[in-house]
Amino acid sequence: MRFPELKKAKFIKRLNRFVGLVFLEDKVHSAYIRNTGRLRELLSEGREVYVAKREGGKHPFEIVLARMGQNLVCIDSHITPKLYAEYLNLPLSFEPRFDNKRFDLLVEGRPVEVKSVNLVEGETALFPDAPTKRGKEHIEKLIELSREGYKPLVVFVVQREDAEVFSPNWRVDPEFSKALLDYFQLGLEIRAYKCTVSLEEIKLKEEIPVEVLP
Repeated sequence: MRFPELKKAKFIKRLNRFVGLVFLEDKVHSAYIRNTGRLRELLSEGREVYVAKREGGKHPFEIVLARMGQNLVCIDSHITPKLYAEYLNLPLSFEPRFDNKRFDLLVEGRPVEVKSVNLVEGETALFPDAPTKRGKEHIEKLIELSREGYKPLVVFVVQREDAEVFSPNWRVDPEFSKALLDYFQLGLEIRAYKCTVSLEEIKLKEEIPVEVLP
C-alpha cells in the first residue's frame, strides 16, 4: 500500500486522542491522529514524524509515520484491514456484521478481526497499548460465533519491522489478554505479521510467532 506524499515534521504534543501539534515549515500545525492508542513511545516531544496533507477539515495534516531509531512506524490504525486484504489477495468483504458486532473482514465465510500493533518492547510486539473494552468484546463475540460453527480468525498487524514475536499486553490490559487466551485455548486461530515500512509504502513482510501465555 502506497502512501501519499509525506513531509518530515517534528512532533510537539498531543492535544487529545485524535489531534496533535507538529512543527513543519517554520510553523506549528494541528495534525490528525488516526489512532486512539496512547502511543506514548511514538508520539513524544521532539519525535521525527512524517505527515500527509489533508484536504478539508480543521486540521491541515495527518500524522502517518514516526521514526524510532532506524525504524519507521506507521500509526494509521485504519489501514490494517486493507493491508491484510491486499496480502491475502482473495475475494472478501469489509465490515461484516454479526448481530450487534461489526468485524473487519469476511474471508471465505470466516469473520476476521484485524488489530493494528505499534508498540514493540525489545523484540516483542504488544497489543494493546491502552485498555480496550471494545477489543475484548470483539474476542468474546468471536468465541460465541465459533460455537455457532464459524471459524474466526484474529490477525495482529505489526506496523513496523523490528518485531520477532507477538504477545498480548498482559500488564496494560489483562482483561483483553485473558479473553485472547480463552480464545486461543479453544483452538481458534491467531496470526501475527510484521511489515516493511518506507516513506513510500507499507506492506506485510512475514508472519511472526504468537505467544499468548503471560
